[in-house]
Amino acid sequence: MKPGRPCTIDDLPIPRDARVTRKWTDQMREMAAHIGPYRTLLVIDALGGQEVYVPASADRGRLADVIGSDGAAIMSQVYACNRIRLPVGRAALNEARRAGVIAAIREGRMTIGEAVPILGTSRSYISQLVHHTDEGEAVEPYVPRRSRHDPRQLDMFAPQKVTPE
Repeated sequence: MKPGRPCTIDDLPIPRDARVTRKWTDQMREMAAHIGPYRTLLVIDALGGQEVYVPASADRGRLADVIGSDGAAIMSQVYACNRIRLPVGRAALNEARRAGVIAAIREGRMTIGEAVPILGTSRSYISQLVHHTDEGEAVEPYVPRRSRHDPRQLDMFAPQKVTPE
């Protein structure tokens, strides 16, 4: 039997223990100094590539929905009444999301072959990350659950409703 469909890198969660790395832009580093790396990645994931107005009152902006009222209050203190252009941050997001998978490979909970379709990259690149970098070392290992059901397919063995004639 074939294993279920793996998730993709975009389905992986942003780890709460994310760290600032060299792939972060200067603006992301500045935000992380105020609201922390995890909240910064949440903002970039939700609003990256957009110009966002930060109101003086945290209750009136979109940020509270993304990082909570505490994080939005800090952002309002720092950037009140300003428009900020948020970077896309794809490299930083991908690095943070794959860190748990890399840590799981190092612990033997996953194989590189299982990680290839999840991370969407080559075996050699994942091998290089696992064996020659410190990526994922200080992160909790994460093994994604696999879906055994493809939502595009009908279930042949699902109970059928029979209507009397």
